[in-house]
Amino acid sequence: MIKNELKNTLIFMFRALSFNFRYNESMTTQKISTFLIFIVFIIFISLGLPDSVMGSAWPAIRQTYSFPIDMIGILGAIQLGFSFCSTILYPKLAKIWTMDKFIIFSTLLTILGLATLGLGSTFFTMLLSCILLGFGQGSVDITVNDFAAKHFSNSLMNFLHAFYGVGVMASSFIVAFSLQPHRSWQLGVAIISFFQILILILAILTRSKFKEKTVLTSDNKLKDADSKLKLSHFILPLFYFFYALELLIGRFYSSFAVEHLHFSMAAGAAITSFYWTGLTIGRFMTGFTARWFSTQTIILFHLSLLILGIILGFIPQLFIQYLSGTLLGLGLAPLYPMGMKQTYNIYSDSIAKRVISLNIAFATIGMFIIPIPLGWIFEQFGFASYPFIIGGFGIILSGLCWQIYTKVIKK
Repeated sequence: MIKNELKNTLIFMFRALSFNFRYNESMTTQKISTFLIFIVFIIFISLGLPDSVMGSAWPAIRQTYSFPIDMIGILGAIQLGFSFCSTILYPKLAKIWTMDKFIIFSTLLTILGLATLGLGSTFFTMLLSCILLGFGQGSVDITVNDFAAKHFSNSLMNFLHAFYGVGVMASSFIVAFSLQPHRSWQLGVAIISFFQILILILAILTRSKFKEKTVLTSDNKLKDADSKLKLSHFILPLFYFFYALELLIGRFYSSFAVEHLHFSMAAGAAITSFYWTGLTIGRFMTGFTARWFSTQTIILFHLSLLILGIILGFIPQLFIQYLSGTLLGLGLAPLYPMGMKQTYNIYSDSIAKRVISLNIAFATIGMFIIPIPLGWIFEQFGFASYPFIIGGFGIILSGLCWQIYTKVIKK
């Protein structure tokens, strides 16, 4: 009976999504089938699959490579930097490549990056892995987002980003499984690579459906030359700079659990898995609850979960840490997508477009810069400071959200 109810619920949800998409088909240049929506969701899962490997398996990886603790911040910055490079190259390559070539090439790069990570044991192989993963994931990210922006409704866009969380959540559980006794983190990388290969085969088999050119539309003609940014316009970009908290938790939580709380590596990876699970579930939930509750109510509720998760993080008990990780994920879940939407609610169109560009830029800078000094701090002083640092970021985000969602910023 329960299985039938679950099946009917999933069918209803997917039909609702498909209906919501067809309702917006008049604004697209071509009709997109439900099957194609499903393919795009699967491809976006591939974006998240490699993302939790560095965080969940880092205690084991650094032992294999004989790296110091702070090396994860440097390697993560390198990977993020090359991901940013791929987004810069995208508009030029999009003039000559169709979308199917981007998807196939990008997925192949991530597979090679994972293989290099699993088979290597030197700094140079690790560096090559970060470069390949950075380019591959960055290219998949911007290609699919560009396609979705052209053809998907707002509802489908939200669910699309939730499927990224599905990929991260799945890979974190795979890593936790591989870190059980008599196994190795390389097994987890091999399993994730296998799923990436399956997605690559799927992309090749369906490549005819992605033959359109993926040239980005220029926003220059939409900008208002007379609209000058003021200091108050930088409150949202500043929020996205500190939203690097999402990455910090995913990258350092496992090391905190292993190095400071002295849990097993498998337990540390599992805690990170619970975090990514909370983030994913939270984004799916927000996709539905946004229909019945105001944005302010949703943000306040999730910030409360975030603060509670931070408080529980100070308690050195395994079950409490699982709960803390889940609450941290649930708390952060709606902040990123709803912040983007809020930009158009408080600013005029010409200002909003420029602020959104700053949001993405500040988010990238935050994720690039902040992990490096924190990695050095943890290397020098240990992970005892981890919950205090996470708490500090949580307080800053809460204060910025108060400014963003409770005060009217003049356009």
